[in-house]
Amino acid sequence: MCGIIGVLGNIPEKNKVICARDKMEHRGPDDAGIFYDKDDEITLGHRRLSIIDLSSAGKQPFFSNSGRYVISFNGEIYNYLQLKKDLAGFYDFKTNTDTEVILAMYEKYGENCLKYLQGMFAFAIWDRKEKKLFVTRDRLGIKPLYYTIVKNNFYFASEIKGILSFDVVPKKLNKQGFLDYLSYRYVLGKYTMFKNIYSLLPGHYILLKCGEEPKVKKYWDLPVIEKKQDPGEEVVLKKVEDLLLKTVESHMMGDVPVGAYLSGGLDSSLLVAMMARISKKPIKTFSIGFKEEGYNEFKYARRVAKSIKTDHREIVLNDNNYFDILSEAISYKDLPLSVPNEVPVHVLSKKLKKHISVVLSGEGADELFGGYGRLFKSGYDIERIRLLNKDLFDGDRDELIKNLEKRYDSLESVSDLDHFLNQYTYYEFSKKKALINSDYFNLQSLDLKNKNYFKAINSKLSSFDPTDKFLYLMQKVHLVGLLHRLDSMTMSSSVEGRVPFVDHRLVEFVSSLPLKYKIRWQSKQNKLKAKTLNSDQISEIHDITKYILRKISKKYIPKDIIERKKVGFPVPLNSWFKGSKNKMAKDLLLSKHARSKGLYNKKSLEDILNCDKSSSDKGINIWMLVNIEMWMNKYNIEI
Repeated sequence: MCGIIGVLGNIPEKNKVICARDKMEHRGPDDAGIFYDKDDEITLGHRRLSIIDLSSAGKQPFFSNSGRYVISFNGEIYNYLQLKKDLAGFYDFKTNTDTEVILAMYEKYGENCLKYLQGMFAFAIWDRKEKKLFVTRDRLGIKPLYYTIVKNNFYFASEIKGILSFDVVPKKLNKQGFLDYLSYRYVLGKYTMFKNIYSLLPGHYILLKCGEEPKVKKYWDLPVIEKKQDPGEEVVLKKVEDLLLKTVESHMMGDVPVGAYLSGGLDSSLLVAMMARISKKPIKTFSIGFKEEGYNEFKYARRVAKSIKTDHREIVLNDNNYFDILSEAISYKDLPLSVPNEVPVHVLSKKLKKHISVVLSGEGADELFGGYGRLFKSGYDIERIRLLNKDLFDGDRDELIKNLEKRYDSLESVSDLDHFLNQYTYYEFSKKKALINSDYFNLQSLDLKNKNYFKAINSKLSSFDPTDKFLYLMQKVHLVGLLHRLDSMTMSSSVEGRVPFVDHRLVEFVSSLPLKYKIRWQSKQNKLKAKTLNSDQISEIHDITKYILRKISKKYIPKDIIERKKVGFPVPLNSWFKGSKNKMAKDLLLSKHARSKGLYNKKSLEDILNCDKSSSDKGINIWMLVNIEMWMNKYNIEI
């Protein structure tokens, strides 16, 4: 895994390109290279983190044998050895790198080479004969790629800081991106928090020639399968297990030490257990948590580590260093952090770099197999709310209404999408309207665009029931944010994060399965008991989440780990902002020098910050505002 950068058009001086490239040295401390062609107005830069073929033969940018193609590549192609065999007789390979395999595949298949690649990647290939640039990103967005177009000049990089270093884009806040962040803690689609800097969408590529409009094309999308096939539980169990084992094995490849994050939850425990089956040596595993009671999972991680006999290490964090590290983490991500546990992942990556250079992580399992139990089961709530409003519910109406009113402010019938967004949003419309400075935002029109992004995806799901819709939306939208978190916080310490659950073959197969293999009732009796309960009262009590993973895990990990309820990585934000960190937040956000002060209604901001005088849980809301201010300060963002 590496850092890539490039410019097509009126390219800067070579030393400026080198300087921009080296802003991402943490992504590739082992080597660096540059291709610079003033006549053709193209330059490609590369920072190398050596994982496969550690020799200098893997130096990039890399040229094809013919000299026609040159590539700058970030990522890993897990099936490169098989592709290399398939290309025997077509291409004379000089190295053992997956980089050279990509070039050979492009030389043979052109853009269609993408359908053969299994892995995570972002790369650019320059065709020196046709004077054409090909830039692409993997199917699910595991590897990042940003770009901008200024005066017909095309700039791209693995990180936004690479583009910013060219000084061609003003550091201005993207209003819609800001509102997206308040709602979902990340920006939707191709946009970023920076005005006029974009993210290449997963499963897309760009083709362009100097001075021409770029052509952005989709080559893959998360499948929408209206008629799910049920091959039977025995077949499903074997297929998912086989796919996952093969994926884990391929993700363990490399010429450097490999390890794994181990939280003690189902997903990471299963990955580590499969790694242990494959490896001849004990797997190096790592856990992190907070000293506060209830804010670490060390005892569960220890239980798994002991059972599987891993080489295990723990790291303890506290509030004294959390916010200093948060500021540092923002400087690597170039954006406000999306989840509080990005700080622990950043710290953990620093620690584990002393022992390994590749770490496997469980991102994607919850989205793919139905792990967000309360959110996904809330689809059952909306179905019953509609029955209540039509007088068609055939149970104890009063009991159901009493329980639903504990969960929802209103029992009006709304669309599946509106229900999903109401549950998924961190700052709902009314809260945003109160907080945001109406002199700066046309909130109604901007928020409408925000919803329209989901509408476009949801329009393809008309035949899905609510829960299947919610699964698809989380895979399509939420997962990208998690993958970016992992990439930025591991690469900050020159560690390659790999995500076996996000292998596209596994994703495609699991997407074809009926919902019962992901979430199902524990029994007919449990379903009957749940009839008048809300989703919070049902989830992981009367139903089973990630059903197929739990069944597979019986071969690998202890029963008590399999049966644990889902616990998100806990960070004690509420206690911090009600106590030791409340003054810090107020000093930062209410200062006359605060860059974000023009965004907010001061009275509403003060109400949110006064959580030390209330019992409400506003920790995550304050944390988000602190993130925005720290980011705006660090990057001198103008509004």
